[in-house]
Amino acid sequence: MKTAVFDIAGGDYEAGGHATRQLKEMLKRIGASPESIRRTMIAAYEAEMNTVIHARGGVMRIGIDPSQVDVSIEDTGPGISDIPQAMREGFSTAPPRARELGFGAGMGFPNIRRNTDEFSVSSTVGCGTQVRFKVLLQQETGEPARHSSHVHIHPERCHTCLACLRACPTQAVRIRNDAPAILDHLCVGCASCIEACDTGALGVWRDAEPLPFSADKCLVLPEAFLGQFGLAYRPQDILATLRELGFETIRLSSEWEIPLREAVRNYARRSNLGPIISPVCPAVMNLIHLRYASLLRLVAPFLTPIEAACQELTCSHSSFIALCPAQIAVLHAAGLLTGTDMISARALYEAVMTGLRDRKTPSPSVDETPTKGAPGDVLQVSGLGHVTAVLEALETGADPGARVLELYACQQGCFGSPVWGQDPYLAERSWRTAASLLNDHLAPARAGAVCRLKDIRPIAGIRLDPDMAKAIEKLGRMDKMAASLPGRNCGVCGAPTCSALAEDIVLGRAKLSACPYAGAPRAEELP
Repeated sequence: MKTAVFDIAGGDYEAGGHATRQLKEMLKRIGASPESIRRTMIAAYEAEMNTVIHARGGVMRIGIDPSQVDVSIEDTGPGISDIPQAMREGFSTAPPRARELGFGAGMGFPNIRRNTDEFSVSSTVGCGTQVRFKVLLQQETGEPARHSSHVHIHPERCHTCLACLRACPTQAVRIRNDAPAILDHLCVGCASCIEACDTGALGVWRDAEPLPFSADKCLVLPEAFLGQFGLAYRPQDILATLRELGFETIRLSSEWEIPLREAVRNYARRSNLGPIISPVCPAVMNLIHLRYASLLRLVAPFLTPIEAACQELTCSHSSFIALCPAQIAVLHAAGLLTGTDMISARALYEAVMTGLRDRKTPSPSVDETPTKGAPGDVLQVSGLGHVTAVLEALETGADPGARVLELYACQQGCFGSPVWGQDPYLAERSWRTAASLLNDHLAPARAGAVCRLKDIRPIAGIRLDPDMAKAIEKLGRMDKMAASLPGRNCGVCGAPTCSALAEDIVLGRAKLSACPYAGAPRAEELP
């Protein structure tokens, strides 16, 4: 059995949920099913926040074996004088501070009871309260990692600055032999490591790729591409230059993005699941597959826009600009296309700029009227830090206050891809300002949302072992190893944290000698 103990500080709302997050990580590591994790998370978070809100402090004790998780939260506080009344939905004694932060709806104990297999409360007025619950565990048989990371590594350019280690949201990056290495089974293709790398050691492409100069090509063009030219060139001249390069038909990615938004909104209106996640960004979808599998039930059953475009354009004359490793993985997926070309954004930009410089064209007239953004029931969140915060909150049952969530790994969506040179906010403004000038220069939009025919399955990337009992044993060894390490999380060993190095050692990916500070006092013991 795996056991753990976490202290809970009363009144510390910023730290509230820390113990629950640690519990969630344990359950994911041992391969518990998403539904088991979801139920445990909701119950543990409600119990932990009750302690934060009402008590002076407390402790959460956890016991995990292959069949169940047992949780006990004991606090020192005012106690509960009438437990049956506290069990009623809507009853709350939360102070004003808690209500200002959105707590105190009176659903804590009812939510715990609803999501657990056993639940009990005992309390002594003036002394404190003890909450105990049990959740029976089921094992998840997730899919193995499905693809290479598609992050291109140029080891000779690496300065071992460790920025990529700190940037990766899934701890997929390691430094080995003075160069980056990617753990493919943990990589979601978000390009965070590429964006953090100032030396070009990591990239979407090996180097500038040659353009596929073939006649009658159909080019699927991200709107972000047109935003890279600022307001110095008319968008119709950019399109004309692209046609001169051999792209007879040009279709904007919004042809598949806008119908997807409408389809997801309609699906959300019919669904009783709660906030619905739009599958608009393949990197975010990979992240949910890997780390937030309990939220897969909230993902609308449609293909991502780039997958939908691939299904429609099943010809040998289609070209795509891949903006991140996740998009490259989609384009490499077997069976999507009979033939396609992937084009380097930088190579295409340089080719278009060469053509534009030869044109004597006036600057575009500026229309300051912004194009219509997302409707009010759609919440757009961009940047992986913000996306992760939203997903963490959703796992605890929080309501984001929107019917549909559009989550983008890059800041400002694809405008923030590291392949671009322009600031994403400036590029998006340039696009929005010039968009109205394109109406007469593109074929009418004719695409639609495409339903996903297969169920979305979790990825077993962070599970320590297919056998849950062995995974629990490895988790215990990892904790002991991490406790013996100095806790500096400095990255000098080539892993992002001491816990990540402990995992690498237990799983045979590294040795203890990788840590130059092994045997030194732990960080919290230093003066």
